Amino acid sequence: MGRNQAYCCICGGPFLEPGTREDEPGDWLCYPALWTTVHDTKDGVELDTYKCQLGMYTYDLVNLIGDSQRRVLEQEATYQQHNVFLISESGKKVPAFHVVDNESAIYLAVHSQCSQLVQRFISSRREAHDVFQTSDKDEICSVKQLWQVVFTRLSASGRGVASNIEHPTRYCGIASLHLTEWEPDNNPLVGECVEADPIEVPNLTECILDNLEADASRPRSEETSNDVKDQDWWFNKFITKKELPWMWDLDEDVVSEKQHTGDWNWELLVKKLSLTDISRPEDETLRLPLGLRNRRRIWKCIEDARLGDIQRQIGPPLLGFDVPMEGNLWDGYTPKSQQPAA
Repeated sequence: MGRNQAYCCICGGPFLEPGTREDEPGDWLCYPALWTTVHDTKDGVELDTYKCQLGMYTYDLVNLIGDSQRRVLEQEATYQQHNVFLISESGKKVPAFHVVDNESAIYLAVHSQCSQLVQRFISSRREAHDVFQTSDKDEICSVKQLWQVVFTRLSASGRGVASNIEHPTRYCGIASLHLTEWEPDNNPLVGECVEADPIEVPNLTECILDNLEADASRPRSEETSNDVKDQDWWFNKFITKKELPWMWDLDEDVVSEKQHTGDWNWELLVKKLSLTDISRPEDETLRLPLGLRNRRRIWKCIEDARLGDIQRQIGPPLLGFDVPMEGNLWDGYTPKSQQPAA
């Protein structure tokens, strides 16, 4: 039936083979990295080993060591074909998202750009804890915690060769394109958005300021106006990016120059930019470049990550592990036992 396309477990976008999109939209999808866990030993650093549990769709850690000795290792790689990646440093070819021969290391495949967004997100947190443990209610605050979240999603995906990992929000609506091959033409608008670079967004500041509307509430000359003071407060929130940490590369000089050219409704702009629906390419709330919409979508995927957010248990029915479910395969549905009574 053809190849099995592999997809990033952070953004849900495809990995493209090197050289297929050079200097074209989608080029950023050609640069993967592999995450795996390692631990310190007296002889140096060793890969953690995971094994399959007979009759269960889960993986267990073989190396029973303290979490303080474990960390996530990121390695540059290139995408080969199907679900195979070539580690740049060692030249070793490895699969992603599953163990080999019932016991091996596990590699999670991510885009290099998505890894950068993860680091940006963690830096934006007030506190960052370099630990694996995380609450099922709190946002992640370390790469270790995100690894743990994704790993628990992997355990819900089943054994065998996997080309992607399920996500509770279908990667904010793009999982419909998770096909045997990446075929963005099946939904051109969404496909074009996924292929837009989320890090390097040309004219980002200017594009955002094009949405700025005049503040018609009070004339600027009335210095005692509370409305004017309120707009200054919203301007400061905008330029310091406290409300919008995903816009870290906003050009503050350009924004300050704009502030002095008229009376602007900064409150309305900030509130519109705070809406998560602006990540959708068809959303008409603001005129935004697709790269920025894609960034906001990926940021939300990271922002929403919670331990155990794939609330289901899968097992062979004959062994008695099956749990009645409702919902569609990609919707992150919950067991009936956990659903509220009608």
